[in-house]
Amino acid sequence: MKKILVFLSFLSLSLGAAAQDIPWQWNPDNSGAQDRTVVIADLVVNGLAVDIDGLDSHYLIGAFIDGECRGLSETVTNSGKRWLQIEVFGNYGHTDDSGKPISFRLYDKDSQSEYPLSSSRPVVWNQTTYGMPSADHVVLSAWTMPTDAVVTYPATITLSKLHDVQVTFTHTNSSEAALDPALLAVTIADGPHGWTAATATGNGLQWTMRGLAVGEYDYYVTYDGKRMLTDDGKQTGKLIIPAEISLANGWDWISLYVPTPFSLIDPPSGFYMSTLNIDSQNQIIEIRSQEAAVYNDPQQGLFGDITELTAADGFYKIKSNYDEQHSANAIFNLGTSVDGQATAAMMPMVEPGYTWIGYPHEQNHSLEVLQDVLSSTATDGDRIIGHNAFLEYDGYQWVGSLRVFEAGKGYIYYTENTTPFRLNWGDYYMPQEPELLISRTTPLPSPWHYDYHRYASSMPVVASLDLPLALSDGRYTVGAFVGNECRGLAEVTDDDHLFITLAGTPGEMMTFKLYDNQTGRTTALKEKLRYGIAAGNVHAPLQLHASTEGIEETEMRPANPHRRCYNLLGSPVTAGRAHGIYITTVSDGVSTKTIKMIK
Repeated sequence: MKKILVFLSFLSLSLGAAAQDIPWQWNPDNSGAQDRTVVIADLVVNGLAVDIDGLDSHYLIGAFIDGECRGLSETVTNSGKRWLQIEVFGNYGHTDDSGKPISFRLYDKDSQSEYPLSSSRPVVWNQTTYGMPSADHVVLSAWTMPTDAVVTYPATITLSKLHDVQVTFTHTNSSEAALDPALLAVTIADGPHGWTAATATGNGLQWTMRGLAVGEYDYYVTYDGKRMLTDDGKQTGKLIIPAEISLANGWDWISLYVPTPFSLIDPPSGFYMSTLNIDSQNQIIEIRSQEAAVYNDPQQGLFGDITELTAADGFYKIKSNYDEQHSANAIFNLGTSVDGQATAAMMPMVEPGYTWIGYPHEQNHSLEVLQDVLSSTATDGDRIIGHNAFLEYDGYQWVGSLRVFEAGKGYIYYTENTTPFRLNWGDYYMPQEPELLISRTTPLPSPWHYDYHRYASSMPVVASLDLPLALSDGRYTVGAFVGNECRGLAEVTDDDHLFITLAGTPGEMMTFKLYDNQTGRTTALKEKLRYGIAAGNVHAPLQLHASTEGIEETEMRPANPHRRCYNLLGSPVTAGRAHGIYITTVSDGVSTKTIKMIK
């Protein structure tokens, strides 16, 4: 009898030890199973990675299909390397198994408790291997300490680039332990040069997120160094920052700053996508590139030669019929599935004459930041023309009214250089600038306003005002008009140049007026100008006269003055000349002006 009692006591101890090592319902039956899916994993518990050396003694991971245990974790050693591996058994030819999701549970041997495990990616039974011993492990994570201070945070956040988004975390724990904001941190993985920002506000649960570069980024939250969980139980959340291009009502000049082309054609049907006509108040009327066009016929719909938007086309002039309440909406959401960023090499080469060019940067940049790089490839007289502002290179630097280059906008480059060249836009990861420096130009102090979006083209005019007054910056404004409609504005400064970007259509007659914002007086100028390509330049500006008394109005036709630059030996010089003394001649076909330049 004593032997039987001893045997029963030993049996009880053995069963107890077995129950501690593995729950009774976790006994996978792999008899007859011919196939398997292998999962190579890492284990994270309470925000901390579990060292593989002590994993087997404290934890066990079970793999389940439809609630049935199909495999258990084991530590594998091979060629001096160790990893955690789970073999999930099944029959590949059995349709009940193939493609089914695999879930995981954690058994804590010390507390004899079970916990659900979240997986860093979906895992299904398909007779393949997830991960390799050396890399690409599936991360399985669980939280087993509900009494600690716990914060949950959104699993997915979509950010509109360059706009702040307010995000609220949730403080959830059974003991209601106080939250110390100083211990809470947000980490954004793989963000290029910290271009995606998170800033704490309020009591530590409110955060301001700002997306600066297009893409999808992992982010996670830690409290006192421990990883927290997302609101769907995962260790890592996702920040989605799509590339968006917003259009104004009327004409807009846009370009792509991502390398992936945006298709306008629906592949299954071969027709233009319906997203180009979202509703009756949000409709694409026309798309133009420098070489092709798409039109919207009221009966036939969209037709033409442009099937995709791409950085290689430079930029596009797009006409839409937005109404005012939709003017801030984006028509083109290019998504986040982009491989890298657009570069200057993806843009068209600058050809002699006029070239439609895009802007490769995802961020706005001021002229001050781009001045040196754009000057490195410039020739005297080159122009960069925007929809409502422009610059001219005077042989030393870029001057004009274009103060900010905007992401997603297009520009026209004009050069008399006979050799095509690649425009230097600088390094993609250029420094951030304060928003104050890259904000849009404030309206000039005058009673006149104009909407350049009503017109597809722009005409750069460099003028000089014959005004024998002591001028001060900002006191005077010159306006250009067709009839009573304002078509362009320029502030009169003491540098003797006006940079006026005219909106209109070829052949229209422009007149000019001067406004004194101190007295409120308006004076008509005597000149008329017929709308064309360009007029005047920094070396030979178009002369405007403030006094019309006794003088009849004079029509001036636009012209691009002919420039030639020579060294002191009389030899012609083109772009990229070295430092020295040069002679520049400027001729409009009637008169010639000679200028000595030192570089």
